[in-house]
Amino acid sequence: SDNRMVVKRHFSKAIVNNRILSKGKTDLLVLFLVDYQKDVLKIPGTLHKMVSDKLAALQQGKDSCLGSAYTFCQRLDEGEYRYSAQKTTKDELLTLLKAIDEDTSLSAKKRKKMLDQFYTTNPAVFLQYFGDRTTDGAV
Repeated sequence: SDNRMVVKRHFSKAIVNNRILSKGKTDLLVLFLVDYQKDVLKIPGTLHKMVSDKLAALQQGKDSCLGSAYTFCQRLDEGEYRYSAQKTTKDELLTLLKAIDEDTSLSAKKRKKMLDQFYTTNPAVFLQYFGDRTTDGAV
């Protein structure tokens, strides 16, 4: 038998280990992968160039992240990071407080207990959200 059939017969379970596919579909998929292996396993030219450029930069002792075609995150200095972290945390705490305040499925007793807990841990955010309503007894 030819190589295709030997690969199909002996390596089908190793290549495609899926219980949902029938044996016929698994065999068909393995034969397709064997027939078109050069196209299926071909490395895209842009990826090859990007990796080659990074390797060349590393060999020359340069920072391989500079000038990259793909940026996954933005670099921040420590001050910007701290500001961003504090702002995001404060925004999320305000969102949580709003959700507690506007949740109609909570009983008045449970809502008051949760608001009291929130106030003890985050009084500044609590006062920012409720403002003057805390002195009026509306909370």
